Amino acid sequence: MSTGRKRKQQLKPRQDDHRSPVKRRSVDIKTEPLDGYPALADYDLSTADIKPDLTELQLQLAAEQQVDTSSRLDLDHQESDSDEDGYSELNYHEADVFCQDEPDDYDPDWSSQQTGSRLLFKFPTPSQQTGLKFGKRFQCPQHYFNQLLGNRSRFFSLLAQGCNLRREKKQPTSAEEMETFVGLCLLMSDLKLDHLADYWSSNMFHGFVGFAGKMSLERYQQLLRCLSFDALQPKAKDFPLLNFINERMADLYVCGQQLVLNEPIALWKGRFSYQEDLPNKFRKNSLLLHMLSEQSGLVVKLLPEVVRQEDAPKWVRNSRLLVEHRNELALKLTKDHQEGRTVYASKFYGSYGLAHELAKRSTYCTGLLDRNRYGNSKALVHQQLAVNSISTSYATSLMMAKWRRRAKSLYFFSSDCLAIYAKELSMQKTNARPKLIQELDWQLRRGHESRQQLIHYQPACQELPADRKLAIFLLNILVHNAYLLYLANGQNPRGGHLKSYSEFRVAIIKSLLREEVISEPVAVSSPQKSEEQEKAKNNKPVAEAKQVKSIRHEPVVIQQNGKPARKNCRHCHKGGMLQFSKFMCNSCPDKPGLCQEPCFRLWHEQLKK
Repeated sequence: MSTGRKRKQQLKPRQDDHRSPVKRRSVDIKTEPLDGYPALADYDLSTADIKPDLTELQLQLAAEQQVDTSSRLDLDHQESDSDEDGYSELNYHEADVFCQDEPDDYDPDWSSQQTGSRLLFKFPTPSQQTGLKFGKRFQCPQHYFNQLLGNRSRFFSLLAQGCNLRREKKQPTSAEEMETFVGLCLLMSDLKLDHLADYWSSNMFHGFVGFAGKMSLERYQQLLRCLSFDALQPKAKDFPLLNFINERMADLYVCGQQLVLNEPIALWKGRFSYQEDLPNKFRKNSLLLHMLSEQSGLVVKLLPEVVRQEDAPKWVRNSRLLVEHRNELALKLTKDHQEGRTVYASKFYGSYGLAHELAKRSTYCTGLLDRNRYGNSKALVHQQLAVNSISTSYATSLMMAKWRRRAKSLYFFSSDCLAIYAKELSMQKTNARPKLIQELDWQLRRGHESRQQLIHYQPACQELPADRKLAIFLLNILVHNAYLLYLANGQNPRGGHLKSYSEFRVAIIKSLLREEVISEPVAVSSPQKSEEQEKAKNNKPVAEAKQVKSIRHEPVVIQQNGKPARKNCRHCHKGGMLQFSKFMCNSCPDKPGLCQEPCFRLWHEQLKK
């Protein structure tokens, strides 16, 4: 930056309300006493900012000063308050501010002794077993993906219908072509290239070929421009694919009693990242995906939030508006999953207000606390603790605790006061972690492999528009959920093992790209033929040798008189061993019984020869 420009910026008064007037990165919190400072945010102690306590009236004055902006969503023009400074702050030194003394449910009176009784909620007995509603019958990866799509053929037919409505005098698409298109989109998330044309390059330096053989670059760009999921959810005005995923998960899955509100995913500057990995700033036109999940990482429900300029007061730290806003998001996510469940909340959502609201709905709430969150016990925040020591504070039936591990302090809370841990908290041993901390680390751990898979498998091409990146990211969430259902319900095949996530994705992409197909005469009877094809065959007989059709061979569960049955494995029997299997190939003429692994694959490889 030039010297003249620096001088102008120094002389020019700051007009924006979202700039911190002073940089405070030079404060040494390890040597200076905390009594003279307000509460410090505990995100990173090496770069902590000193934040003032803000009153409700100051927030209202700040909201009135905001300039009204257009509500049009434009994720391609994202702005932050500053590239250097953190959250915005108000000038709290100008004058004293008074407000009425009214009781606040989100800011209770804390004491060192428990004053209220424990919140003992009656856990209702589930009407049905948690997990998949259709049981544990399927072991093939494609089956779990197809279940999340509902009717697979209908899904891609509706997808093709929505694209045809938006096409501009272009060739109409079909369900088969949309399967290929989705398969290429998923494959792009595995192969990280900067430019879209690189995927269709004939240069072998990239180490792969095949995109041009499935679809031309021009045709892919046409389908990308007219991509629409409106036909899947005609009533949904925004995010139809996201609402479709929520409905399918509600229809297929019954979640357990422990749910997780982990850090949301933010779409910022062309990439999806966890909110905890980004600096704490107000961002205009950013997209947040709030997720209600289980400890395994299975996404039970998604909630989108588009952050606009008028939402700036809701992002001011240590404000009641921030607590109200995030409580509203958490309650929307857990609306259909309350009554006796336990919710583990990350720092992003955790507050006394959230525990208070969920307690009204007979739901436990336990999680981590931001040190500067509205409603915290100020005495506990400023209390000096020795190394490896713990202190607690109580408000009605909620416990807030502070645990110092070496130089850093950790804040957490529980709406049950966790009487089972009360004795342990009072008899804290040196160099020992409380059991509640161990539970929170296990439920909310950052390095969870499943959480990393969500971020890793995303399109890296910068030429894709933001809404198309979101669509591809949601398709990857479908595959991610299908894999976790496969891990939880699939059984180890004979002589094999459960697939890894990369192997699972390869199987799904191959099924979409029709890589595993065998050419056979149409004269072979197949139960997958529609009635229209049968009528056309009867009206126009053609020589059997000239009629060739690609039939996809997939294992299906054997049933006899509506009950599960077994057949002898044809491949094992051919080798002189009598082995029974629960699966058969429904596309072969005589429907042979075959072990899922490896007999099913070996049998059809021999048919190709």
